[in-house]
Amino acid sequence: MRGRESIALWLALTPALASAPRAAEGPAAGPAFDVVTTAGPGGSGRIAAIGVDRIEVAPDVGEPKAFATTDLVRLSRRAEAPPAEGASVLLAEGDRIAQATIARATDAAVEVRSAATGDASVPLDAVLGLVLAPPTDPEALDALVRRIRTEPRASEVAWLANGDRVVGTFQGMDDRTVRLLVDGAPRELAREGVTALGFDPALVSYPRPDGPYLEVGLADGSRLGLTGVKLERGRVSGVARFGAEVGAPIDDIALIVPRTAAVAYLSERAVDAKSYTPYFDLVRPFQVDADVEGRPMKLGGRRPERGFGTSSRTLLAFKLQPGDLRFQASVGVDERAGPLGSVVFRVLADGKERFATPPMTSRDAAVDVDVDLDGVKLLILATEFGERGDVRDLADWAEARVIRRP
Repeated sequence: MRGRESIALWLALTPALASAPRAAEGPAAGPAFDVVTTAGPGGSGRIAAIGVDRIEVAPDVGEPKAFATTDLVRLSRRAEAPPAEGASVLLAEGDRIAQATIARATDAAVEVRSAATGDASVPLDAVLGLVLAPPTDPEALDALVRRIRTEPRASEVAWLANGDRVVGTFQGMDDRTVRLLVDGAPRELAREGVTALGFDPALVSYPRPDGPYLEVGLADGSRLGLTGVKLERGRVSGVARFGAEVGAPIDDIALIVPRTAAVAYLSERAVDAKSYTPYFDLVRPFQVDADVEGRPMKLGGRRPERGFGTSSRTLLAFKLQPGDLRFQASVGVDERAGPLGSVVFRVLADGKERFATPPMTSRDAAVDVDVDLDGVKLLILATEFGERGDVRDLADWAEARVIRRP
């Protein structure tokens, strides 16, 4: 098997939160959530109380259990993917408002109505893009959203239904027209012919809260970072990062990810070095928060939103920070790979192997990784050749994260 050569060259790289208010109490009703803690699976149950510092879960049998959010990775349940209907507001860092109606927009704000936000005014400088007429093909919609989120641009871009694009400065929008300033001259586009708008990423301001917050994912595909979260009368509510009060019934919640100082996702850190050794000549660079082909990861029936997509053979190196305690991830071959992909996942700490899988294919269940990083200065994630070359080696390092001392 290739991929066991020395990695000594990588070693050259070596070089307090305020307490939030107590969670509001509520009935243990609604759907059951699977709990993943920083120490592993935490059982399942219904949410009895929720706040940015504590979440209480009531199992079907036994007493409710309160978890500090610094001990949690996520609470999740399976929810059917919604059809591509309605507009979407794409915010920074993966947040979005889905299944929305966008009535109008000015050069200062977007007026939005959705199940999560009700009627809300979203500051334009918080918006990365708008999908006004989503493609009915899910793959085409994924590609459009990825383009809006990742394509470099220094101005606004309107993608048209006929395949053209118009570059200019956004002036506003109503139910009939989209107005741009193009080469210094005003131009009106028929809204029905505009598929999506992308705004200048350099102008986007979407600051994280000073303290802990919760990322709340809805069954309709929305995801919002919330502070001041509470559960009352079967409804979860809080303040979104763009300032509006939002909420939804607990039955509509599909995912809760506490964002605290205890969990750091590696896709939000810089990769300090990378190396590619293709089986033939084709190099497929790693992708952030997507599979190696740039599409959403699909692993074990889930669509992880964070992690890395790689191909054999790829090495990613990270200098660790004081307080980094453990590395965790869920690894496997992406469901899109088909029967040909075969990959070995390895984790190295200061050049020493701490974890390795046998050759894996898309038929194999994802494998959870948990590696002690005590005293380690350099972490390397290695995607190696499996039983064949690199054909369809779509390797996912899903939710790659470092558990830290809170």
